Amino acid sequence: MVSLRTALIIQEHGADVAVGTDKNTGKYAFEIYSIIRERYRPHLTSKGIYDSEEIAEGKGKELLEDIKALDLDKKRKELSGLIGDVGPIVEKIVDASIK
Repeated sequence: MVSLRTALIIQEHGADVAVGTDKNTGKYAFEIYSIIRERYRPHLTSKGIYDSEEIAEGKGKELLEDIKALDLDKKRKELSGLIGDVGPIVEKIVDASIK
C-alpha cells in the first residue's frame, strides 16, 4: 500500500531503487528513495524476502514504475484547490518539520 502523499512526492521529485540485505533474514530488500534538496529521502522499504539482489531490484523498479504510472491529476487539482497559493509555504513547513 502506498500513500497518496508518497506517490505524489515520487512523481514530483523522481525516485530510484536501492537494494540491501536484511540483517534478520539474510535475504534482500529494496528501498525506493529520492534525493530532494540534497537530502536522502526514503519513501518505501520492503521486507527482506528476496533471494537475490536482482530479484529485489526488479521488484522495486516494478513498484516504482507502477507508482509513476498512477494518474493523480485529479487528486493534484483537489489538493491545489484546498491549499491554493500557499502550497509552497506548506511544503517548506512540512520539510522543516522532518529535519
